[in-house]
Formats: sequence, C-alpha cells, structure tokens
Amino acid sequence: MTMKTRFDVVVLVLVVGGCSAMLPKSHQETVSPWNTFEEAKAAFDKIELGATDREAVHQLGFNPSSTPNVQILNYSQIAHVVLPGDRLIPDGEVPTAIRKCVLAQERCVGYQLEESRIKRNRVGGFWGDFLNFHRETLTTGWRFNALVVLIDNHVVFKQWSGQPSIREVGVSRNPLGPLQGAGERLSTFQ
Repeated sequence: MTMKTRFDVVVLVLVVGGCSAMLPKSHQETVSPWNTFEEAKAAFDKIELGATDREAVHQLGFNPSSTPNVQILNYSQIAHVVLPGDRLIPDGEVPTAIRKCVLAQERCVGYQLEESRIKRNRVGGFWGDFLNFHRETLTTGWRFNALVVLIDNHVVFKQWSGQPSIREVGVSRNPLGPLQGAGERLSTFQ
C-alpha cells in the first residue's frame, strides 16, 4: 500500500466513521463534594431541625468557605427567598422559623446552594452539523438547590428543590444550510 493510499484510507475513515467524534461538546459543573443529585440530597437529608449545628452543616458540604456556590444570606435575604415578594402574606402563613429569623436579625444566617452538572453534546452527522443544515444537541444532567437557615448556630429551617434528571433535545434545521440568514447579514453591511 502506498503512502497516498494510506492517507486516502485514513481520510475516508475520518469522514465516514469518526464524524460524530468531531462534533462540539460542552460540560458545565460545579466543583463540589457531590457527584450526583442523590448524593447532594442524601447530605441535605442528614440535616435535622434544631439538632444539627453549624459545624455539622459544614461537614455535610454546605460550607461557604470550602464548597463553591454556597451563598451566605442575611435575615432579609432569607425572607425574600422563602416568601413571595409580590403579595402581603398573613402572619399565620409565614413559617415560624422564618419569623424567628427576621426577629433574630444578625443572629440568623442562611446558606443557599445551587449545584448542577450539565452536559451538552451535539449528536448526529458531522457534515449536516458543520454546514448548518441540521444540528441536534442533547442536554443531560441534574440540578440541586438547597436553603439551610441557622439561628445561633443551630438549624431552624431547611428546604430543597431540584431536577434529579435533565434530558432535553434541541433540534435546529436550516434548509439553506450555510446560506441561511445570509440576507439578514448582508443587510447589516449596507
């Protein structure tokens, strides 16, 4: 086999077989002690109201000094996060712990966590994607959000939300491929 023939075979293999490997991929994650939604939720579930202190909360991973994306909230920010701001809430509907937090003011602190692991992979054929005829993006991952409120170093309130499994498919079709939108681009040059 000649050198040119080997080169042609390698090019053919790349064009035919390895095309999807040449599609763009991206990965977004928060560096944290948890690799999965279940791990983050399990750590959160170990927090007990009235029994867990600040040090134990930190050991579970909700430590603003060592865990990225843990935000420290003051009492007014906590009230804003927990209570809807667009309407007046009767006093009886405000959670007791949040009312105590507002009254405790500087003795009350909250830790808000927003954790996520998101992957975006372009799937499909390389040439359709490269020439902008057909692009398909698969987004997978998870999100976990938590709020832990402490008064005098003891947990008095906690809540969580999240998405244990994210799976979204985005499809973009452009019948004109690389020429799609060329008219708009030309009009901006005038």
